Amino acid sequence: MEAKLTLNKILSICFLCLAPFMYSQEDTNQKKSVGDVVYEEYRQNGINKALDKYRDLKANNQNDYDFTEWELNRIGYQIMQDEGDLEAAEKVFKLNMEEYPQAANPQDSYADYLLEKGDKKAARKYFEKSVSMAEKSDRKDEKDLLKMSKAKLAKLDNKHKQLEFLKGDWEVKGTSFEEGMGGGERTGRDEFLQNENENMIMVNHYNGSGQVMGKRIMVYNALEDGYDVAYINNNAPTGIEMSFMKLKDQGDGTYELIENYKDEEGNDKKYRHTLKKKSDNTMDWEVFESESNKEDWKKVYAMKMKKNN
Repeated sequence: MEAKLTLNKILSICFLCLAPFMYSQEDTNQKKSVGDVVYEEYRQNGINKALDKYRDLKANNQNDYDFTEWELNRIGYQIMQDEGDLEAAEKVFKLNMEEYPQAANPQDSYADYLLEKGDKKAARKYFEKSVSMAEKSDRKDEKDLLKMSKAKLAKLDNKHKQLEFLKGDWEVKGTSFEEGMGGGERTGRDEFLQNENENMIMVNHYNGSGQVMGKRIMVYNALEDGYDVAYINNNAPTGIEMSFMKLKDQGDGTYELIENYKDEEGNDKKYRHTLKKKSDNTMDWEVFESESNKEDWKKVYAMKMKKNN
């Protein structure tokens, strides 16, 4: 099977690597790994014999082996990703859901299998079930899993790509406002870049002379359905400014970004950005500020943007 490094694989691999540390809360008294036995039986005699072996050991040697949801979970991924045997992996993941019907992780893992199979519609159902179960759980491991399941759902919905249209190099003509009147003007260039997984946007801000004035990094936050933002101002002594932006698609090529952050004195500040696509290569971007944080918006900046081909 051709190896594909997708987000769900990365998250799953990280989860498996951390599992021994995150979920060692129960004292297994050095019990043997039932997963290792199941996997070896699978390699020698196939998946049906392997699962028969699992059931036999659970019925007759339960005190000698570690029977937790993580054992079958680990072997399911190993069979799916290392062996490329989707049919066998499905049987392992299904058995894990049967064995632990109240656990969120088996639902999430079966959704990963469905994604690998290419059935996004069915995968969504199980990710949503995992999220619902984890949200109601008091287990720390399932609270950690909640973040991963939500991230995978966001990936399915392409929410991390909502600002994909910004990618490119833009000529900028900006006007600052004071008391509603146009004031200082500037020209420059904004370069929007996206990383390979398309969940992070990097922006280089250039002045009219081509010098970098600052950098902005926007990373999609699946839990909050918004963007964590870090702004590096080359001319400011305060270092990195952090904020959070919530995006709303208002339709007809119009988007709204509500930005929240704290100023140097620790006061809450709020900005509203409105983006209006006039064509694939032109856009108006206006910025409004709320001094009292009660959405009494006052325009402070406006940009006319044209993409360089």
